[in-house]
Amino acid sequence: MRLFNVVVATLAFSAFPVGANAQSLPDPEMFDPAKVIAGIEIDRSDCEKMEAKQTAVWVKVEGKGYCLRYYASGLNSNGPNPVVAAWVPGDVMGGPKSVGHQKGIGVSSMVAQSKSLSDRYGVPWIFVARPGSYGSAGKHYEIRHKPLEAKLVAAQIDALKERYRIGHWALGGHSGGGTLVAEFLARRDDIQCAVLSSAAAAYRERLKQRGFAKRLKSEVFFDPYDMLDQIPSQPDRRIFVLADPRETNIPFATQKLYFDGLKAKGHAAWMLPLEKALAPKYHSLVDFGEAATGMCANGTQTKAILQTLQGMPSQSERITN
Repeated sequence: MRLFNVVVATLAFSAFPVGANAQSLPDPEMFDPAKVIAGIEIDRSDCEKMEAKQTAVWVKVEGKGYCLRYYASGLNSNGPNPVVAAWVPGDVMGGPKSVGHQKGIGVSSMVAQSKSLSDRYGVPWIFVARPGSYGSAGKHYEIRHKPLEAKLVAAQIDALKERYRIGHWALGGHSGGGTLVAEFLARRDDIQCAVLSSAAAAYRERLKQRGFAKRLKSEVFFDPYDMLDQIPSQPDRRIFVLADPRETNIPFATQKLYFDGLKAKGHAAWMLPLEKALAPKYHSLVDFGEAATGMCANGTQTKAILQTLQGMPSQSERITN
């Protein structure tokens, strides 16, 4: 059930049979960093072709249509899908001309990644491509962290839920993707598991601690910390906050601030400090976030999840986030 009542979204995709191959299909399309900088545009007719390959949904928010991409594997071909694990990646731009996590990969590699994770954890898996990244329409640098992005990704998740008859989500995200997951905790009642990996869930405080306080006067953003009072009470929902205490991009103290807020409100939440991220920023814990999402989705006990994460090797070098 969608609670994101500030979103006015129209799901307008073509007729779609959920049959024997309800998975994303490999495709030679490669992601182009230059297009990420300029902004990605996909018209309705081209989006329909992607929908047919189960790699896109068309959503309409604030009067404009967007073709948003996803890469799925392991879905129950006949439906319903009671619990689906989904991953929301971090930002792919550190500046207006700086693009990472895109070069040398494309649709086929993303489908393969989702299949690997689905097979590993025995659950359906969907990689949710944020606007302007991993093939989704939009201008990533301008839309990231804005209320419009939250509305778009909420509509994207709703479209996927309808398309594949999904009951509940095990929703994980890294960095800016984790910020979105935290925001959705206050907007949805269909999240069974939430995993925040190096997330800016106290976004305003993160700007202050990083010395960016001047941006508070001009930047339009959403801050999940402001929404703690609106998170619905769900005793059976588990929330995991994963953070490296050495983190410099999103200070550890800001991540703990959000976690402390969750606990103060009585939510079932666990924070795991992991000195496992790579220097110099100690920011990426993607391997750990994916693992927690998959294990929570398949019903692994909390103690076993925490022990598994603590026993994993340090974060690997990787292209996707």
